[in-house]
Amino acid sequence: MSSGLSVTNAVEHAFCPRFTYFQLVLGIEQREGKRGTVLAGRTFHSRHSTTNKSYKIKRLNGVKLTEILLYSKEYMFSGKIDEAIETSDEILIIERKYSDYVVIGPTMKTQLGLLAILAEENFGKKVKRAIIVFDKTKRIEIQVKITKNIKQLALSTLQKTRDVLSSGIIPPSRHDNRCLNCCYRKICPPCTSKRQPSTDVSANYA
Repeated sequence: MSSGLSVTNAVEHAFCPRFTYFQLVLGIEQREGKRGTVLAGRTFHSRHSTTNKSYKIKRLNGVKLTEILLYSKEYMFSGKIDEAIETSDEILIIERKYSDYVVIGPTMKTQLGLLAILAEENFGKKVKRAIIVFDKTKRIEIQVKITKNIKQLALSTLQKTRDVLSSGIIPPSRHDNRCLNCCYRKICPPCTSKRQPSTDVSANYA
């Protein structure tokens, strides 16, 4: 089972480790498909990755790649790069978020780090940077340098996801503003820590 993990599994674990327990250990689906924000986000991704296949950010030169399914033999996980630009010496990842600007926290760093690892292993080119486009009420582009620390964080989160699968034990977490719209909130046991604001506001991890 551990060899079948995906980038999404690790990203959800970074957002809250109990996603791993409820979804992958107990097999309880999220049931979020009918939520308006989820549907809007999926439509947004589809428009850029499939409908607008030739569209590129103007200042970027290279070949646009979309909807690429990749697998890492070294780290045994899979993932999909929705959009990237391939140049002669690098792969530049583009992540579009149907949300307003948020801090680039562990959730997004995990996603970018794992996608970078997949791209480097499969294309044989470095991933030096990524561009995150926030495009809900106001378009904002943020360039993120893909560092060794980001990749290490991503691999650490992937391993922690595997650890929950191996142990089958519900992991500790904290109750905060992430819990308000969580699909597991009715069955998630309360934590011992007091409710506090979340420092990772990357709620739109998809």
